[in-house]
Amino acid sequence: MNRVSRSAVLVALFTALASGCGGEEIVHTTKGIDEKVSPAEFESFQSIINSLPDKKLPEIPSTLLPRPHWTQERTLPIQDLIRQENDAFEDRWSVELIARQLPINKQLMRALRREQMTPEQFVSLTLTLGAALTADATDERNDLAAIVAAGEQHVTILTADKTAFSSLSDVRAHEILTQAAWLTVVNRAKVLLQVPPENLQLVRKHREWLDAAFPADLTQDPLADLTNVMHERGIPFEEMPESGSDEHIEWSTKTAIIGEISVDAAF
Repeated sequence: MNRVSRSAVLVALFTALASGCGGEEIVHTTKGIDEKVSPAEFESFQSIINSLPDKKLPEIPSTLLPRPHWTQERTLPIQDLIRQENDAFEDRWSVELIARQLPINKQLMRALRREQMTPEQFVSLTLTLGAALTADATDERNDLAAIVAAGEQHVTILTADKTAFSSLSDVRAHEILTQAAWLTVVNRAKVLLQVPPENLQLVRKHREWLDAAFPADLTQDPLADLTNVMHERGIPFEEMPESGSDEHIEWSTKTAIIGEISVDAAF
């Protein structure tokens, strides 16, 4: 074997060994939250985060929008307000929009180039893993399909309501806002239902690292703050003559104290 042939063989052998040491080549794609994340893709994502200051995700808008809270100055019809809420929710899960909002970060850009990953692919992995994290934190007793079915009944009524919100009485406006909270429940539950079991297993295996890298709102039960919407609480009571009738109770959002108190806090 001459010197040139020997050199060619050595180069080919080195290339093969280097490729073998690096493992299977990863071809990154833009993930949907319903798509499986492979261990190799997770390792690549983890390598990027570990290259960043404090080994934490760059700041992105929270995917957990609060329940609707419209002031009575809003003159739009209820159906348009619901549409706006849905649009805002879609924006929070838009890979393209979030990728454009990523902070300019030299370490992040360098790490993305090293892993041959685009900002859009990085954001999609962030959202996919974030959805799996919240799904893993969700109370297992929640029947998500039943919750969506119940919530969509409320949402369907509101999407057909052409009444201007500003024209409602205080009491009726409060009722509509209570009903509109189901939109938040439905949107969050639909995300949870899309998470594949493989991604749940993946985040459970790396839960400690993910909890440290991801913002707190993506590591907690996304339905916990909406429990009072899903499960109405109260006890029946009988009106006594001396107590008067509910019909004569004056109520206003300007003076009412709206919220929850736990039993432990009360006693």
